[in-house]
Amino acid sequence: MAGWGVIGQDVEQHRVGGNGELMTVVSTTSTRGRLLGAAALTIVALTLGGCATTSTAMPAVATATNPAPSATPNSPTSSPTSSPTSTTPTSPTSTTPTSPSTPAPAAGTVVLDTDLASADGRASIHLRVVATGQDDYVVQTSAYRSTLGEPLAVFFRQFDEQVGDTISEGVSFGYDAWGAPGETAQVPDARFRLQEAGDDPSFLRTAVLVNRPETSPWQVLGVSELHWSTPDRHPDLHVVDTGPRSGATGTVESAGGVPRWYHVAADDRLADVATRFGVTVSDLHYLSARQALGLAYELQAGETLNLDRTKR
Repeated sequence: MAGWGVIGQDVEQHRVGGNGELMTVVSTTSTRGRLLGAAALTIVALTLGGCATTSTAMPAVATATNPAPSATPNSPTSSPTSSPTSTTPTSPTSTTPTSPSTPAPAAGTVVLDTDLASADGRASIHLRVVATGQDDYVVQTSAYRSTLGEPLAVFFRQFDEQVGDTISEGVSFGYDAWGAPGETAQVPDARFRLQEAGDDPSFLRTAVLVNRPETSPWQVLGVSELHWSTPDRHPDLHVVDTGPRSGATGTVESAGGVPRWYHVAADDRLADVATRFGVTVSDLHYLSARQALGLAYELQAGETLNLDRTKR
């Protein structure tokens, strides 16, 4: 059962995302004190195929899920300053951003190879991440074994998870689950997409193996620290604030005169925000990967976008 993963509760609203998937907005909290998204919103994309089940009591985690970008990222080391939102946005001349100057890894290029096992050694799996050649990556699994006798899942996280942690919120990239009563999948998929990780997944810090009780939270049984071999796809990325404009009227936090964070305003549009800072939409996805910008189909007022490549 492959897709994205998130554990959430309290379904509030449904809508259709930009790719035609049914979207469910839920409110979640974290047992580790992390909040993702404005007002701690988590977006859950429910994939309609490939996950047959006869069970009526399902975990709060859907087949494929994704939250909105973080509204409470870690602050820069130096004290930031905020520039006020202009009431009369201008449209200054800006640079013309281009696509990443470094080509995508060739199809079949291995960018990650790692073993993941439970702390007690009773379950293990080998993970290999391979480039598709089109700014996308596939996770290949092998050597799986388990004597735990319970439903499990594996996914990638942008946090430094530890064995024993409980995960009750947050985006989980490249999610695959198996073993629950009634599920079609009783073993891991041989391959699944590392969805929404963008053209450089190296911001993902850990792969985790978790159990899957019918209600959250899930417990981390095993962790693998990730060491990527991906090329720098944005070597010439340079962010410059050209000032508020239509579709990009939010405020900016700077440190040492360098833009660090952008706070989304009502009616902001991703393309206009990118133009304001002289970058591409792809650059914004790259910069805000940890805030899960790649999972948002539209910007929401109050969200925060990262503009500092050292903080991605």
